[in-house]
Amino acid sequence: MTDSRKSLVLGTAGHIDHGKTALVRALTGRDLDRLPEEKARGITIELGFAPLELGEGLRLAIVDVPGHERFVRTMVAGASGLDLLMLVVAADEGVMPQTREHLAICELLGIERGLVVLTKSDLVDEEMVELASEEIRDLLAGGPLSALPILAASSVSGAGIDGIRAALAELIRTTPPRGDDRRPARLFIDRTFIRHGFGTVVTGTWSGRPLGVGDAVMLEPGGRKAKIRGLERHGESIESAVSGARIAVNLQGESRDEIRRGDLLTEPDALLATTTFDASLHWMARKARLEEPTSVELLCGTTERRARVAPIGEKPVQPGDRAFARLHVEGPPLALLPGDRFVLRGFARDAGIGSTLGGGIVLDVAPPHRRRRDAGLRRDLERLARGDASEALEVRIARSGLEGTTVERLKKETGFDDESLEAALEELVRAGGIVRLDPTRCLSSPAADRLMQRLLASLDAFHQAEPLRSGMPRAALAGTLPPNVPSEAGAVLLKRLAEAGEISIREEIVARKGFEPRLDEDQARLADRLRTRFAAAGLEAPTLRTLSEELAVPAEALRELVHFLERQDVLIAAPDELFFDRECVLGLIGRVVAHFDSNDELDTQTLKSLIGTSRRTAMPLMALLDDLQITRRDGSIRRLLNRTPRR
Repeated sequence: MTDSRKSLVLGTAGHIDHGKTALVRALTGRDLDRLPEEKARGITIELGFAPLELGEGLRLAIVDVPGHERFVRTMVAGASGLDLLMLVVAADEGVMPQTREHLAICELLGIERGLVVLTKSDLVDEEMVELASEEIRDLLAGGPLSALPILAASSVSGAGIDGIRAALAELIRTTPPRGDDRRPARLFIDRTFIRHGFGTVVTGTWSGRPLGVGDAVMLEPGGRKAKIRGLERHGESIESAVSGARIAVNLQGESRDEIRRGDLLTEPDALLATTTFDASLHWMARKARLEEPTSVELLCGTTERRARVAPIGEKPVQPGDRAFARLHVEGPPLALLPGDRFVLRGFARDAGIGSTLGGGIVLDVAPPHRRRRDAGLRRDLERLARGDASEALEVRIARSGLEGTTVERLKKETGFDDESLEAALEELVRAGGIVRLDPTRCLSSPAADRLMQRLLASLDAFHQAEPLRSGMPRAALAGTLPPNVPSEAGAVLLKRLAEAGEISIREEIVARKGFEPRLDEDQARLADRLRTRFAAAGLEAPTLRTLSEELAVPAEALRELVHFLERQDVLIAAPDELFFDRECVLGLIGRVVAHFDSNDELDTQTLKSLIGTSRRTAMPLMALLDDLQITRRDGSIRRLLNRTPRR
């Protein structure tokens, strides 16, 4: 028997005064009516809790909920996190309004296993028991709880109680083990009290990853910090909480007055608080259809909020329909996760199910700012509703557009743990659905394709405007991406373009694959004249201004051509925007290196004599030799650094 089965939680449901609390007392020996008002009026107002030992190591935590219509909110709080349902119907009265509403709520909360108990069977004959059983079967027919067994019992005489205990034990044995819930730890608080000598204690049903004594926690709303001082389950101290178990948590750091039922205890910074979420909705109202935003009471976990619900799509939601809806929560944000279930109640009774209008499952806690009638929004929700982890991530990454999204953001939106998230992301990468910009950020492949096309367009425009240049500086090209694009995107996308054969990258220069600088006829003739002019000038190279006057060509046009010739290894650029014939510079380097064959140093005067030019070009050439790492300046002299140019 796994520990997860031992810690199953069972909840009662049913109409007021049908004997739920008396049945729990008969099963457990405990009176769960704690409040004086409860004992005086004979009805349950607050949630009651009791462990039920069934032998062979089998036990349940029983949650007894109120049956009165006024306390349905408390009933929802108790039903959240249940594994099993015990629907209680009095044999002498049969199915009543609150029976129907409680059943509807349990179905909305996803409870699918349990049993029905016909209480007060000692007050009626066998024919009445059979009629009541038939009425219950009709009520359950067609729903997820249609196969529930029906057992008759009397809490007064004890008849049938052993049979119920045996049925509950069999339910525990046959309930499939819970999967490993690796989502963030959460406990929706249903009670808070002071325990003498320990301080504040809160209770609820634990879900998600285990936390232990000494761990830091956070209380929402408000991000209030606290620490776990102690943990109990079934009255026994434990070191760490188990998902699905009824847990009492002794907190350090928050007083009872600051904690209320409906608050959420969770891991620090693990969830995304929201006031808007999209959901799949089962609209159970019998009369009203959902067409426009409608005010409702939202019940989720133990939390109660006013909210507005509106249909997603072109058509209104008819009674009984299943559809998608957007909910806007009033008041403090809620820390929710996809998969959370909720109930919606109205402010007027609807025959058959009381004030319950419907409920559903949270799909998206960070919905995009899109019109509710947007067909794309509906398609995304259809994909989210399928429950595939990789597909859900792909939807979220795609809607982040050109900006992409972070792994940390995805964790908070989905509740995935690190391992599950990484596995799903890698699956998407292999399938070509997304691009990892780095370990922390993702981009959808369609967004990456758009950005790569933009880079190619920018590069094409550069080649068109600068046909003489060999390419565009990498940083400048990446800078043409929109400002909201992450800085990491440029390098990753350029690499992908290079791997696809679209571009070539030489050091920091990017060009279209196969691109070569080209000259038109006039430029080619002018380039030939410049080659001749610089070769003839030797180390007394003319300035661009002088050449402009000689050739009657604008200096800017000449500048483009001399840089082109530099890239063609015809010229070498020196400081002060001087250009020299490459062969002449190499000849100078040969003379300087030869000097060092018999000398350890070279003074400035000797260097000037080796250069053999006026000061106008001698000083830039001396600096050029340093730049080429032929010489190294050491005070007023130079020393040999390398025998060949290093650039």
